[in-house]
Amino acid sequence: MKSRTDQVIKRVQAEYLDTLLPARDALLARMEAFAAEHNHPIADPEVGQLMKLLVRAKNPKHLIEVGTNIGYSVVVLGRECGAEAVIETIELDRGILATACQFVAEAGLVCEVKFHEGAALEVLPRLAGPFDFVFIDCVKTEYEQYLDQLLPKLEPGAMIVCDNLLWGGKVAELVHDPSTDALRAFNRRITTDPRLASIVLPVGDGVGISIVNA
Repeated sequence: MKSRTDQVIKRVQAEYLDTLLPARDALLARMEAFAAEHNHPIADPEVGQLMKLLVRAKNPKHLIEVGTNIGYSVVVLGRECGAEAVIETIELDRGILATACQFVAEAGLVCEVKFHEGAALEVLPRLAGPFDFVFIDCVKTEYEQYLDQLLPKLEPGAMIVCDNLLWGGKVAELVHDPSTDALRAFNRRITTDPRLASIVLPVGDGVGISIVNA
């Protein structure tokens, strides 16, 4: 049990934890540099490492990612999947999706990757499922709508991972704007929905992990 709530995470702790992260290979390092240079919001390295471990433990066969961006998370997830697995991923911007396709092709994943272009709330109803692993990192004001559309397509035991749930700390502060308010409501939703067993962890910018109850 933590001795004080203000000791959950401090800068010196975060910097120390960064030193414990495994080195990324050349492709992921280049993708991180590309994202930083072109201002693409991708998952933090520690979030990538967490997802790597979760996928390795879960061994999912049908994954869905809401928010492809340049394909960083697809590469991270895909490297832990076998040839029988399928990753479906959704991106609105055609140019960004083309960049993602190039990076993912370079990764040489053995699993199948299906890229979907369009707004997530329009694409999700067209996807059949069932899915056993979900990663959400897209429009923050739409997280709850993504969940509502996905829940009927998730099998019992499916894992849902959501990024940016602490939103730079704003969800815990008296900050009110559309994204912050939506994430604050989403956090309450996943931790109280009887269909889910959930926890929000102070990893990266806040990661929610939920399991669909049987």
